[in-house]
Amino acid sequence: MIRSAAIAVLSLCIFMFFGFATPSCAAEGMWPPHDLPDEVLLDMQNMGLELDREGIWNEKGTGVANAVVSVGATGAFVSADGLILTNHHVAFGAVQRISTSDKNYIEEGFLARSPEDEVPAYGYRTYIFLGSEDVTLEILSALHDSMSPLDRYNAIERKTKEIIAEAESGDGIYCEVKAFYGGARYMLDTYVRLRDVRVVYVPSRAIGEYGGDIDNWMWPRHTGDFSFLRAYVGPDGRPADYSEENIPYKPKRYLKISEEGLEEGDFGFIVGFPGRTARYLTSYGLTDYEDFLLPQQIRLYEGMIRLLEAESRADPGAAVRVASRMKGINNWLKKNRGLLEGFRRFRLTENQRKVEERMLEDEGASSEDLAWRRDLLAAHENLYLQHDLYRMKDLLMDLMLSRGSMLGQALTIYKWSVEKEKPDMERDPDYMDREIINLKRKLGLFDMGYHERADRALLEMLIREALVLPAGQRMRVFDDLVAGRSGASLDTFLAVFLDELYGNTRLAGTEECMRMFDLSHDELMAEGDYFIALAAKFHVENEERLEREKVFKGALNALAPEWIEIMAAERNVEPYSDANGTMR
Repeated sequence: MIRSAAIAVLSLCIFMFFGFATPSCAAEGMWPPHDLPDEVLLDMQNMGLELDREGIWNEKGTGVANAVVSVGATGAFVSADGLILTNHHVAFGAVQRISTSDKNYIEEGFLARSPEDEVPAYGYRTYIFLGSEDVTLEILSALHDSMSPLDRYNAIERKTKEIIAEAESGDGIYCEVKAFYGGARYMLDTYVRLRDVRVVYVPSRAIGEYGGDIDNWMWPRHTGDFSFLRAYVGPDGRPADYSEENIPYKPKRYLKISEEGLEEGDFGFIVGFPGRTARYLTSYGLTDYEDFLLPQQIRLYEGMIRLLEAESRADPGAAVRVASRMKGINNWLKKNRGLLEGFRRFRLTENQRKVEERMLEDEGASSEDLAWRRDLLAAHENLYLQHDLYRMKDLLMDLMLSRGSMLGQALTIYKWSVEKEKPDMERDPDYMDREIINLKRKLGLFDMGYHERADRALLEMLIREALVLPAGQRMRVFDDLVAGRSGASLDTFLAVFLDELYGNTRLAGTEECMRMFDLSHDELMAEGDYFIALAAKFHVENEERLEREKVFKGALNALAPEWIEIMAAERNVEPYSDANGTMR
């Protein structure tokens, strides 16, 4: 057995962003528990694992990994009555949404002393992994070499929709198709999605966030970073929306906390749903991170935090409303600072460039291999040169349209009014019929984290950033509005513009928001809502941004599998696929 299975499983995310472990490091790799290579399983057993393949994960649902679930991030069942142990920072949004300045569960913590005291974890879902099917041949059958990057992306997206539509059957079944090894392999993952999740215990902030953000992403940590949720189902045992009649979910396997603790040399492995890694980038991809993305995100996040902190100091109500958004930004800020420090300390980009130079000068390689490598690197270089043309504009647009912003809320409603007029299979995947319940859920949560002055301050900051973009990256919607103003004239205009924008919208009210979501496109535009009107102007430029992203991903999808093969051979390792949100 694993001496402390719960501790091993609930080390929730692996952030091995770049580089490979040295021989002195612990063994590494991110392998699907249901598809462990034989040699990896044997290595783990030689190091002390006492589980066989079935004991790790099996289709009957009784393996250790079968107890691990996703609640937006990793959690695990730890009782026969659906109790889920997860991180404090994962459950943070749940207590933020039920908090007020008078009842501040963020600071004080929350404890349900009986099942009747448990409250809805608004917005949370529990995803229980059922199994995976290789659909590589189906996806690749839709592709051919003459396709443009955009056509390639669209063909993969279309085939993915078809596969999911056929696979999703039965109440609560949710499916995803994910790419592995840069697009060399595709897997269809199936989950049961439970819609009733409740808050059981979240410690006070002084425990769950002990040490604050300065301690975040560090090792060792001293925080009590844990919380308890519970999953419920209908009286018939099927997934159901929240109801007082619902009963706790009965998992087939749950983890037991070891009372023995750990000893030096005990074997441990981690099971979870790591989000994203990028371990096979070329020097061009690394340069993009080191010279642009990380520094610019750090600069912008710092500015956003300053504004949110100022609003929080001025208004206790704002402190509660913006807490979750600020926590998320602080989390990414700390991570990016650490990544950038690591880039520079270990000279990752410079070292990768030297690796590529050696690969192109390899005397043991054939002329065909050298030409192959040279062409691949040249294609990557050209891809990033094109990507660089709009990267600052696209970064700012992404921040403006975040889920927590009023403009993002408005654009979701506006885009749905456009997408709903298309056949389901021709829509943006996020706006297909299967996702409407999720769209409504997110729209309904918006008001719980909205504070007008904070939102306004962030939007003004990002607009001012957009107005100083270089030629070729300008946002037409704001250039047209500002019409060349600068200095005091610009300040006055923005103040009036924002007053009118926020003074003539009803999107902060949940009922009005849901009502407008159900309107036709013409009916929506007839409402005269200023934020909807701004979203309509923004829509075209945002669609251009999304198309640029598709072109980039489509091109990378064609290049990455071969590059991963080259890098694995160069490093003399068995490659494992980057994290992509699936169980590893």
